Order: sequence, then structure tokens, then C-alpha cells
Amino acid sequence: MKYVLSLLVFELFAITAVIASIYWIQKYCNGFKWEDKSHETFNYHPVFMILGFVFLMGHSVITFRILPLRHRAKKYIHAAINLLAFVFVVVGIMAVFKFHNDLNIPNMYSLHSWLGMTTVIIFSLQLLGGVSIFQDLFKGAKDEIRATYKPLHVAAGTAMTLFVVASVCTGLQEKMGFKDKSPTFKYSSMPPEGLLVNTLGLVVMLWGATVIWILVAVEKRTPVDHYEEIESEQAEEQVVN
Repeated sequence: MKYVLSLLVFELFAITAVIASIYWIQKYCNGFKWEDKSHETFNYHPVFMILGFVFLMGHSVITFRILPLRHRAKKYIHAAINLLAFVFVVVGIMAVFKFHNDLNIPNMYSLHSWLGMTTVIIFSLQLLGGVSIFQDLFKGAKDEIRATYKPLHVAAGTAMTLFVVASVCTGLQEKMGFKDKSPTFKYSSMPPEGLLVNTLGLVVMLWGATVIWILVAVEKRTPVDHYEEIESEQAEEQVVN
């Protein structure tokens, strides 16, 4: 029951975040267009980043805690979901840079952009490290290297949840700050769009809390198998030495 409830709460927040972001863009931001010098090109950015990081990466992070499968099967599901998430993240990054460059807007000057790019870089390194070290399709890293890298990989993956929450929330606030400069929109008067965006930010924060809770408080559903035993034993030896 604990696993089912954990998954249901996670899905509630992850799916709500995706639906709310798409509704926000369609209802208040004129939808999506990939055209030169179009303001709607930017709109791919928030939706694709939420799809990539909150929905897909979130699922990959909880894979080892929730799925009732053997370790090797969960490992490849984890990698496949992260690869798909990376595609959405790359397109989302391309959208915001294209929008800025087309309209001569400076890049990488805000706190949100710094947090977001840090998140993307760490995610990319995580993906590269995980695929190159933990894969078993052809000769990969030695067990000693896997055991040494595994705690870092797990810690960075957990921290990624915090980076995603910070990036999304600062991005939403930055977008509302730009809109507040319009004579037809006053954020302080709590218009429906502002309430929707605030709710979206709160949902992402609750999503992050749920992911952290699953990683910290929910044990794995299946016994440790041979591959995990080797990695765990090597990790313990590294700590002792």
C-alpha cells in the first residue's frame, strides 16, 4: 500500500504540473509556434522543461524505489526515461535561446538562467556517467569504479530534484515579472493567470517534496540482486578504506 500511495501522490503532482503548464500556455500565452521572431517560440521552453525534468526525470528517479522488477530491468528503464527526458530538455533550451537571439534579448543574465543551466549540465553529466559506467551491453566500467561512482550518482540525482524545483519556480516568477510590465496585466491584483502560475509553482514544490520522501523513506521493492550486491560490497570497502 505504501508503494501504491507514493506512486499515486507522485503522479498527481507530476501530471498536474504538465497539464497546468500546457493550459497556461494555450489559455494565456497564445499557444506554440516555432517561427523566427515569434514570441510563441518561447512557449515551448516552460512546457518542455516541465515534461523533461518534472514528469520524465521524476519517473526515472523513483524507478528503483517503486517498480517491482529486478535491478537490471529497472536500471535500463531508468536510463531510457532519462534519455527521453534529455530530448525534451534540449528542445526546451533551444527554444529559449532561439527566442532570445531572434529578438535580441540577452542570454544567461538572470538567476533563473544560471540555476537552469546548472541543472541541465548536472543532468547531462549524470546521464553520461550513468550510461558509460553502469551499462552492461558491452564491456563497461569495473566493479570498483561502479562502486566508487554510485554514491555520487545517487546523491547528485537526489539533489537534482531540488535544482529542478528552484529552476522552475524562479522561471515562473521571472515570466510573471516580465508580464507585469504590460499595462494590461497587474500581477499584484492576482489575476487568474497569476493564480494559475502560482499554483503551478506550488505543485512543482510538492512534487519535489514527494520525490525526496520516496527516495528517503521508501525502501526498494525487490531484494538486492547479484549486480547490486557487488556494487554495495565494493562501496562498503571504499568507505572502510
